[in-house]
Amino acid sequence: MDNKLECDIVKELSIQYIEKTINEGSEKFVKNHLENCKECSEFYKVMESKIYNDDGQDKLMKKHLKKVHTHINLLRISLITILIFILGATFIFWSKEQRISNLINKISEKIEYMETLDNYRITQTTMYKNLKTGEKSEFKDEYYYKNGKSKRISDSSIIFCEDNSYDSIEVYKDIKQIDYSHYNYIKQKKGGLIGVLSYVKENYQPIASTIYSLALSVREDRYNGLECYVLRFGNENSYKDIWIDKNSYITIREIDEVYGSIYTETVFTFEENIVTDEDVNTKILDSKEYDDYKRNDVNSNLSEQDLKKYNSFYLQ
Repeated sequence: MDNKLECDIVKELSIQYIEKTINEGSEKFVKNHLENCKECSEFYKVMESKIYNDDGQDKLMKKHLKKVHTHINLLRISLITILIFILGATFIFWSKEQRISNLINKISEKIEYMETLDNYRITQTTMYKNLKTGEKSEFKDEYYYKNGKSKRISDSSIIFCEDNSYDSIEVYKDIKQIDYSHYNYIKQKKGGLIGVLSYVKENYQPIASTIYSLALSVREDRYNGLECYVLRFGNENSYKDIWIDKNSYITIREIDEVYGSIYTETVFTFEENIVTDEDVNTKILDSKEYDDYKRNDVNSNLSEQDLKKYNSFYLQ
């Protein structure tokens, strides 16, 4: 066989020979030729080096891709875990916000209903304690309302008023004085006395459906035999607890405490349809009990600027 032809055949079989995919007869032929042909032997060395280098690079690439794939899987798992955590936390916050928001709305609806009532009495007993000195004090206020007429009794005063009136009668027991006061604004509107129980509606309802409601917490507890919701707003320095009767959604207790300084507790009772005409009648001031009281006519007018603020806030 011509040497050139033999070399061409051997070169054609180089890949099969190097990768060992050649048949036995052809393998012997190539092997014998390489032993006697320097040119083909050098050619095979080059081909062998190239094939093994390409194969090695391929293996390195596969190994690298495997690592990348592993990292991608780990990243995917991490992202899924983070997403699950975020969704879980969002659901918890949403559930809390919904619970608090629903409670505040029910309390506010109850207050709006109470403002329409025509006969009720509110008793408010407040206990104050100085935690530094141990000093204690207690005072009581009573609010009577019937058919547009009201009376407020405290330890030192009595105030009579009527709905949509510009006048009030103020009795000061400690100095034995009765003031017949006249204002340039409406002193009381229907339902105004219910403001004593309206802290939640006035302060928490505006934030009930916002992220700020997350500053509030709610728990369930018992007070004086009643099942209650307890709304708390506080920080590391102080807190305010408002106890709400579960059945009526009426505030029955408030606690304010500045840690290590001041503790204030107020207890409320609300009673409907027990006020009599005599309870809100000013004729009692004509009795002998008040004969020695000094009586004054007093004008208590707001400035034009303050009057605008009052009307925009209280008579909206």
